[in-house]
Amino acid sequence: MAEMSPYQVLGISEEASFEEIQSARARLLASLGADEQQQERVEQAYDAILMQRLRLRKEGKIAVPDRIRYAEQRAAHPEPELSLPRPAAQNPPWVSRWLDTPSTADALWPAALLGGLGGWVILAPDEYPSLQLALGLMACIYFLYRKERRFIRAFLLALAGLSLGLMLAYGIALPLTGGDAPGALLVGITFAVMWLVTSFLR
Repeated sequence: MAEMSPYQVLGISEEASFEEIQSARARLLASLGADEQQQERVEQAYDAILMQRLRLRKEGKIAVPDRIRYAEQRAAHPEPELSLPRPAAQNPPWVSRWLDTPSTADALWPAALLGGLGGWVILAPDEYPSLQLALGLMACIYFLYRKERRFIRAFLLALAGLSLGLMLAYGIALPLTGGDAPGALLVGITFAVMWLVTSFLR
């Protein structure tokens, strides 16, 4: 008995369309259940038909619709495209390496700790808050270090936050208070800047 052709295996004619070939394959696979040998036979027949159709198309023996064969002609008369929302502009890579989007906990822990140190300054208004600032700097280094595990980077960012905070504090608070700003106000502004650095940089 002669071996069945791939078309006979799928139960279709040689003039069948691509949709009919796919439909026959899907129908046979669904009807075979767990018979792996027969499933393999159907898949081999399907692959053989596709390869044959591809070869015939390359040889020009199968007519290809103009919209497929002459795609460059369609480009001259493009079909209207659906307007899709444009993706949001992404930050340059160097910005992404420095900016961070903290979780709620990652933002609240530094805020609570720096706020507690600020409360300590309020409770001891007569002393210059050197200790509180030093502890705030160490806390800032710790929280930054946890993100990237790079100590030098964390130290420099924390020091920059402390310096910028002090400059802003003295630049804002002293003129507003006539040169007699309370330590709590100076530390509050400084710690606010340090919190921003700790939470949104890495």
